[in-house]
Amino acid sequence: MSRDLAFIVSDLHLGSPHFYCREFIAFLDQLPAGATLVLNGDIIDDVRRRLPSTPRSVVDRLVRESQQRPVVWVRGNHDEYLALPEPGAIQFVDRWQFGTRLLVVHGADLDRLMPRHGLFKWLFRRLHRLRVALGFQDMHVAEYAKRWTSLYRALNEHVARNALRAAAEGGFAAIACGHTHAAMDLTTDQGRYLNTGAWTEIPLHYLRVDTTAITLLRYAPAAAATPCTAEAP
Repeated sequence: MSRDLAFIVSDLHLGSPHFYCREFIAFLDQLPAGATLVLNGDIIDDVRRRLPSTPRSVVDRLVRESQQRPVVWVRGNHDEYLALPEPGAIQFVDRWQFGTRLLVVHGADLDRLMPRHGLFKWLFRRLHRLRVALGFQDMHVAEYAKRWTSLYRALNEHVARNALRAAAEGGFAAIACGHTHAAMDLTTDQGRYLNTGAWTEIPLHYLRVDTTAITLLRYAPAAAATPCTAEAP
């Protein structure tokens, strides 16, 4: 596998009506030939449901990409048990690393806060669905969670602390996660924590890794970005 140049994204949530599919396809179109593409978890929103045609076409595109470049799919909590019928040359892993410079994990295993508050999560999701049913603006549940500033900040700080600790214990200078849908680039005395955000909320982010730098970047669409509403399966 070529490790000279890699691009990392996370939390596409294919199948969600909030996924910015056109923008993601345009992102794939402009990737340099031969560069590694790392999909850092929660690429599929719900593996129990059959994907509508548009997100299925994105999966097909990722399979085709794997025939032309290294494609690594780091398992997330949403797609942990995913088994593609025709995976092409996609490599499914629990973690990916760029030497000792960067460890890539989705981050759900580093979140020990939300799993302990199952009732709160259940109520929160019901509140979100009720808002939508009452005619309020529809948005991804993670985007709605960002309006609860203090709670959301606590979650991000919790995951970042655990990630930095895991990276330091493993001898890595930096760690990149997804999971929280919050793009971040944080450097502490323990190391560097990066989060690539999600492709369900604007702005869209990705990580560029080469032999000299690790850079968190915003993806700037050529036109106004709009999510692709999921069609019926």
